[in-house]
Amino acid sequence: TAGTMIEKGRGAVKCPVCQQVTPVEDLRRAGLEGKMGERMTAVITDTPQGKDYRAVEEIDLRAFEKAKRLAQEVERPSEMILPEITGNDEDDISNSTGIRVHLYGMKTWGSLFNPRQLVAMQTFVECLHDALAEMKERNGEDDYQKALAAYLGLWLSKLSPRLTTVGRWHLSGEKLETPFDAQAIPMKWDFPEINPLNEVTGGALGQSAWILRVINHESTVGHEELIPARIIRGDGAFLPIERSTVDVVVTDPPYFDAIAYADLSDFFYVWLKRSLGEILPEAFMTPLTPKSEEATALKHRHNGNVEEAKKHCTSKLAACFAEAKRVCKPDGVIAVMFAHQSTEAWTALINALFEAGLNVTASYPIDTELQNRVVALAGSALASSITVICRPREIRAPASFRDVRREIEKVVTESVRRFFDVYGFRGADLIVACYGPAVGVFGKYERVERADGTPVTVAELLALVREIALRAIAGEFEGDNLSRLYFVWANLYGVGEQAWDDARLVVQIGGEAESAMEVAKSRGLFEVDGSSVRLALLADRAHKKHLGDERSDALIDQLHHAMRLWQNEARADLVTYLWQHDLLEHNAFWKLAQALWEVLPRDTDDWKLISALLSERETFKTEAKKGQRQERLL
Repeated sequence: TAGTMIEKGRGAVKCPVCQQVTPVEDLRRAGLEGKMGERMTAVITDTPQGKDYRAVEEIDLRAFEKAKRLAQEVERPSEMILPEITGNDEDDISNSTGIRVHLYGMKTWGSLFNPRQLVAMQTFVECLHDALAEMKERNGEDDYQKALAAYLGLWLSKLSPRLTTVGRWHLSGEKLETPFDAQAIPMKWDFPEINPLNEVTGGALGQSAWILRVINHESTVGHEELIPARIIRGDGAFLPIERSTVDVVVTDPPYFDAIAYADLSDFFYVWLKRSLGEILPEAFMTPLTPKSEEATALKHRHNGNVEEAKKHCTSKLAACFAEAKRVCKPDGVIAVMFAHQSTEAWTALINALFEAGLNVTASYPIDTELQNRVVALAGSALASSITVICRPREIRAPASFRDVRREIEKVVTESVRRFFDVYGFRGADLIVACYGPAVGVFGKYERVERADGTPVTVAELLALVREIALRAIAGEFEGDNLSRLYFVWANLYGVGEQAWDDARLVVQIGGEAESAMEVAKSRGLFEVDGSSVRLALLADRAHKKHLGDERSDALIDQLHHAMRLWQNEARADLVTYLWQHDLLEHNAFWKLAQALWEVLPRDTDDWKLISALLSERETFKTEAKKGQRQERLL
């Protein structure tokens, strides 16, 4: 019941009988040698009371064996997964895609489907061909037939991630989910295999119902006249659109090196090609999706060369932005959405905008991402998308870095206040939201020069923005250095783990004289685990005997002392403590509490304790005054 995969071993497995650990390298070798198989472990059934689980029976195994015999007569898609690197079994350095199944011997897209899944998918493909042939025989070939064929092909495409060995079973929801939980295809060690004709979860009828719902929704607008959309499939750098005819261009470009869009699309492409290749040959001319012109910085496309990948991404984005500028009206706008916190990614984006003759004139952070998505927890992703509004760049004469820096400091400080106080942005979202306004200032000038004449780069600009934004956030807190550090960190990162090197700049706010590691270890503000660090909570600091005892102690120490008193149900002592330490009217103390209340997860003890303190603040004041009166009477 504990499972056999060892999470921290990155793929190592522990025998449930003898407890011996087999390293991931041995598992991969077994897969590459064709020694890895699969075993049915349970059968899920639908009952009037809900889903039930039973043991595997002989009839289940016989059915699967029959499917294996049928699969011998069925074509298995032989197109390669990551053809640029699957020829090398040992070296995975150039792989930047998040696709890992080939390391275990699953090198073709067909290898991601077991025999029964393969028979099901190919049977649906054949049935689609039969249906299209009958429609053509009855009514001839026309655009309506093509449109209907496209919908049916998309229907089968929606089935493919539900009939694969890399799918997932949602335990609490008891439902099937696709492999793409994090825009990647990692190795899955267990998977659900659905009956495609079931009506409970993941079945063919359910997938068609989703498509029909979308069609019905988009086809019904009351009594208003429907305005047809014009769909163009092609290269964003070569748009078949007249110059200066578009009011608004809205684009959500690839996020640098975060997602291998085309590689992941191949999962669907191999089935779409088999379904629709004859009726839509112009869309499926290549064996796999075209990749050379994709606007990404994926190093495996450039023989593992990171710099070449970056150059390609920047130049391709610039060509696409230049084309967007060409088709846009003189008074139109170009809106670019981006949800990446990497300075490298933003450097590429901004350089591409400048190269295309565009500049940022406004910036809007918008909540577009699900909070529970797996990629939202990754280091490169933001909780929100930043939309920057771009217009043709009006270039002034070169300016000195000193003057431009002063202008950038003003606009970034104002942006921090606006995004922090008005919109409630926190974390990397708050920092990145400030990029747009700063770029708008920077991009007004032909170049920004230091005193010695050397130009300031976009990468240096973004580093400056981060520094100014951090100082501005810290300036929102009028307390001691250590508490300011805790305040800034909580607003930026919450209680999640961060790479120590990435967080070092923030930690330096804790004091000029102390090194980052000294702050973390001696002051107990952080819990350090190797190269990772997270904010220390009350439970981590509760063992400190004299935490917050003195009036001169850091406010975060005094806040934790107050939280501990409340936790111990020592209300009278808590009121006395707040009164004697002059904390009842201490704005910085309560602002720190309020900030932590806003950013800490709601299920943590710290949030619950702080919530209680904040809600009782006025009552504490009343009780303290009452206590003072009684003390004077005595």
